[in-house]
Amino acid sequence: MSFVLAPHEGAAEGLQRVIREQAEKVASECSEAQEHASAFAHKARVRCKRIRAALRLARPLMTEKTFVRENRWWRDLARLLSDLRDASARIEALESLRPFLVARIGPEATRRLEERFQSERRDVDAGASIAIFIERLEARDGDLVPDLADGGRDKLVKALGETYRMAREAMKIALESGESDLLHEWRKQSKYHALQVRLMRQQFPDALDRRVAGVRDLAELLGEVQDIEVVAEAARSWKQRPAGFFDVLKSRRTALVTGAAATGAALFAEKPKAWISGLTPPVLAGQDT
Repeated sequence: MSFVLAPHEGAAEGLQRVIREQAEKVASECSEAQEHASAFAHKARVRCKRIRAALRLARPLMTEKTFVRENRWWRDLARLLSDLRDASARIEALESLRPFLVARIGPEATRRLEERFQSERRDVDAGASIAIFIERLEARDGDLVPDLADGGRDKLVKALGETYRMAREAMKIALESGESDLLHEWRKQSKYHALQVRLMRQQFPDALDRRVAGVRDLAELLGEVQDIEVVAEAARSWKQRPAGFFDVLKSRRTALVTGAAATGAALFAEKPKAWISGLTPPVLAGQDT
């Protein structure tokens, strides 16, 4: 099945199924990891992120100790691939910015920067990182899905409301400061919210079907902001960079943040309690469904 809770599934049943499917997929993809290191690192980190989003949604159905243990384990597993993913992300970020950069600094300067990033990517020991990742995953010996207590949609709505609140708060803080780390935190919280909206969209189709595209667009805009940051940071020691290079990146970043601010304002206009009350059918106030 896909990354979504089906209407007929119980909360615990559906979330365990989603976590199991993502864990099994990343395990099956390990067989070709060394041959396709960059692609594997990206997919594996995405699957770990999906599992962590499901764990956050399942938080009311497990003990806090279990949640902290599972969330940390999948976080630490994904971090094993961070260096490989970061090196690949520089190249992907540059590719996404290529038309913009070519028009402003020229094709030759853009090509030199690409060669620099490709060289840095070759210096990363992808084999060792992937080997440790696979070793840690196999050490779990199939014990990849936590026990969850039975619960109704009302408990999942509470968890979904919490990611809404965290993304909304992260947005306010990030836009007030404009700092890169805080914009990255906004992106991170928005991605968790986006993944949970995907998971819950069949439970509340009238409210969440329309929201899926909006939160995805927001995550993509903030992802492009992150691309700018990745390229800028990696190019700080680039002695051959053309004059005005950072000004070019700054102007693009400003436009992207403006777009993200407008999208976020529409998505997170309501306070959390009001948003939840608009989402939750009246039956959930008094009974499980």
